[in-house]
Amino acid sequence: MSLAAWSVGGICFGLGLVAALMARVRAPMFPAFALPLVWLIAFVAFGLTLPAAPAPYFQAGGALGWGVLTASGLWLMGAFVGSRLHYEWLGALLPLSAPALALAFAREGLLPALWGVGIATGLMWVLLGRAWASLESVALSTLALCWTTALATYAGAPLWFGVCIAGAGLAAFGLATLLARGRRIGWRYSYILLFGGFALTAVGYRLAGSDAPWLELVLMTLVAAMLARGLSGSELWSRYALLVWVGLLAAAFATMRGFGLAVCALMTALHALVMTHREFTRTTVHENALYVAGALLLTSVLGFRLFTLSYPLRPPRADLYLYFTLLAFLIALIGLGALALWWSRRGERSPLWRSLLAGFWASVAPLGLTAVFSERAAAGWTAGALGAALSAYLYGNRLFHWIAPLSMLGLIIVLPLGSLAATVADMPRATRIGAAIGLTVALALTAVVIAIVERDLNAVDEH
Repeated sequence: MSLAAWSVGGICFGLGLVAALMARVRAPMFPAFALPLVWLIAFVAFGLTLPAAPAPYFQAGGALGWGVLTASGLWLMGAFVGSRLHYEWLGALLPLSAPALALAFAREGLLPALWGVGIATGLMWVLLGRAWASLESVALSTLALCWTTALATYAGAPLWFGVCIAGAGLAAFGLATLLARGRRIGWRYSYILLFGGFALTAVGYRLAGSDAPWLELVLMTLVAAMLARGLSGSELWSRYALLVWVGLLAAAFATMRGFGLAVCALMTALHALVMTHREFTRTTVHENALYVAGALLLTSVLGFRLFTLSYPLRPPRADLYLYFTLLAFLIALIGLGALALWWSRRGERSPLWRSLLAGFWASVAPLGLTAVFSERAAAGWTAGALGAALSAYLYGNRLFHWIAPLSMLGLIIVLPLGSLAATVADMPRATRIGAAIGLTVALALTAVVIAIVERDLNAVDEH
């Protein structure tokens, strides 16, 4: 990493601290992201990505740490600008610029830098909670852009194509917010601006000599978005409309395999970012949730695609009928639901310690299972986490918005750190049993502490 890259990262992180302090002054009681404690947590996360002995993904001059440092500062600035200054377009632009900065300053360690941006995104998604209305869609868009750029290195696709698509989406978002200053413009204008920008980007790459089916991918995403809107008129039909996004996933993969899926996932996430702003798109609550669920589905499968490319499994592969894979699948499916239920019990203004604890176990559990059962467990966990989130949406459970960040957090952490955890699985049986016992003891101690704290809080509430 060059001096210029670290200077950019340090400036972004420093401005993030300034944003946190300013938000604290403007809203002394809440939101939690305004507290400098969140900045300190991000600093600790940065420190953990810079071990003394370089390991895989920590090489190339600490590119992983640079991604965490830069993206954390951009997230804090974006949350402040979007939630407190009410410049939603600019607030979304700041975190989404992190992958572009990685392309510009960390080309030699691009994948580790993108993993670092993903770690910062997952961390802030959990810590910021409901402090910023755009948080879910911005986080999904940032992850989709990171993973699209990463997948381009495997697919031999243009590295900057995802950034151009994201730029077109943000430009449409900015124009929509500008037009909405005078009156509510409705969803049709947003659709025209958004997919018009996507189509222009696709045509531009076509004229530049690329023969990839970019325009077909744009049209498929447009058709899926229109079908989803048509089926979202009622709460019941909006649940069935989840199959529309499954159809888009299948069509995109058949058209251009993994990178086609990546492009559609990015466009769907940006579509959710624009259309979930009800103040100028006039969309319903059911419609907004459907857009976020679609973005979560496609982005999760995109991340899983990167996982399968990063860790080619030896036979027998991670089939669901295998014990280790199935066990991790069931633990994620049930455990994340219980964790999200506990996290949400204190309401929208859930204390920061709850967010930290929920995020900690959503990150540690898949790594621990990987250490005991190898990468097969990580694959099972990823599938179970996605199933938990989509099940919550399908049955109209309010936990969907709480499970979503937890389901993504495991995949975000496993991508860069799965290989390190899997080295334990290759050790003798006694070592793996010791790791499993340690994980169980830590979980039991956590449960005891939670029970004691909950009892005291309930006693205070009763009085």
